[in-house]
Amino acid sequence: MFYFINEYILQKNSSVEHTAMNRVKLFNHYKRPAKIVTKTYDRLLHQTIGKFELTDNEIVNMFDFFQEAEAVQPTRVMHTDDLHLPLESEVTVGANYSQVFDGDVRTSKVGFIPGTIGRVFYQEFVDAQENLIETNLWDWRGFKSATQYFGQNGKLILQRFYTPTGKTALEEFFVPDTNGNPLASRIILKDYQGKGDRFFQNTDDLFIFFLTELSNQDTAVTTFIADRPGTGVKPLLALNDNSRKYVYIPINHAVDPNDPIHGKVDGFLEPAFAHFNHFDGFITATEQQAEHLRQRYAQAKFTAISAVATLPKAKEDAVSPNQATRRPHSLLYVGRLAADKQIEQLLRMFALVKDQVPDATFDLFGYGSPAYMKAMADVVSELNLATSVTFKDYDPQVLQQYDHYQVLVNMSFADGAPLAMQEAMAHGLPVVSYPFNYGAKQFVQDGVTGYLVDRGNALAMADRVRTLFTDDDQLAKMSQAAYEEAHQSWTRRKVWNRWQRLLEA
Repeated sequence: MFYFINEYILQKNSSVEHTAMNRVKLFNHYKRPAKIVTKTYDRLLHQTIGKFELTDNEIVNMFDFFQEAEAVQPTRVMHTDDLHLPLESEVTVGANYSQVFDGDVRTSKVGFIPGTIGRVFYQEFVDAQENLIETNLWDWRGFKSATQYFGQNGKLILQRFYTPTGKTALEEFFVPDTNGNPLASRIILKDYQGKGDRFFQNTDDLFIFFLTELSNQDTAVTTFIADRPGTGVKPLLALNDNSRKYVYIPINHAVDPNDPIHGKVDGFLEPAFAHFNHFDGFITATEQQAEHLRQRYAQAKFTAISAVATLPKAKEDAVSPNQATRRPHSLLYVGRLAADKQIEQLLRMFALVKDQVPDATFDLFGYGSPAYMKAMADVVSELNLATSVTFKDYDPQVLQQYDHYQVLVNMSFADGAPLAMQEAMAHGLPVVSYPFNYGAKQFVQDGVTGYLVDRGNALAMADRVRTLFTDDDQLAKMSQAAYEEAHQSWTRRKVWNRWQRLLEA
């Protein structure tokens, strides 16, 4: 079995999680059983993965594993009436929760899963003074997953986790930290496999044991790939068995992206590089980054494998781009919305484009902090772009959006091979970008599949975008070239062959 170690799969994910999703589908397409491993307790996980077209068989969560809840069939829809409340209870129903009363005294609150009509998510119990004393937590699949107990100060002191049949699987105890907030002090795995209790200091220690158990249950050699170094590196360093261990590098390995050979190494990656002999290899998304790392660590093994796999042109599902079906003069950005992504600079660059192409539009897909999004909305207002710029938020099915646009833009100074750049090219979008490490210089052939613009030169970037918007022949030529590059260089078979060469070496 192949396990891809991640922290979580959220409603809104980064390229780290999307890379793992792409890979698990690739491996299972070629009949090599693989699963994404997640560490975080998440009662909505099995709802969330469906939005990304993942199945229960393609993911294994640590808490699901110990709660014997990896496969819960059938899913049960729980409503307040299913909680068997006392007969004397009176229930007032709201949009997001119901209140339960015994006469004039409120006894509990039943919260609903967001986006559903009354589907139970939690039930909070309070004492006569309205102090929270206990909360039952319900899994999306319809079973009571955990109970939280609170002290007199309202702080969490104990969390008990259950199997779908109601048996206690885990107990997690908390003590106050220096600020008075709950700090995990002990985890007890209850009568594990009928052999008595096992004790752990925190979820990090439990996670190491979890990976050990995954490895032990395989009859063949297990392979782990740490997709999120902050989650996977230290547990794999603690794993001293015959499993194969790799680290995927999803970010710039150097803190200073302008000094990849000698600059200080990212803190999450440093332990892995310091003990590179413990790992069977390291994986990057671009050959450029792999080569930089080989220069730093000559004895370690580095392999570059595309994070995106496409269908070859001959396949019926691979449809060449058609500009007639795209929105004219439409610019696109896909990625995280944050200062390091130069979003404000993108907006100001687009204002220059719109001065020359009045009907130009710019859509940005991605998520950012509320404060940053407010600041960017203010920039849009300042530039009088409210009717031309749209923040589309995160879209789990963003692949279906690319075909509506003409050009993808990126003004980052550094990145770890952005998925959106490859995805856009696979849908026939030329890319206009700064030539940062890593991705742009490797994916985009300047003047053929897009344009590479000197860093900081917003005027030149606006001019390149304007050229594509006003020269239909050039746009069509670059669009076709981008499409052909993606569907020739990153085909599913070519990407899989690189994985085979690495993993069967």
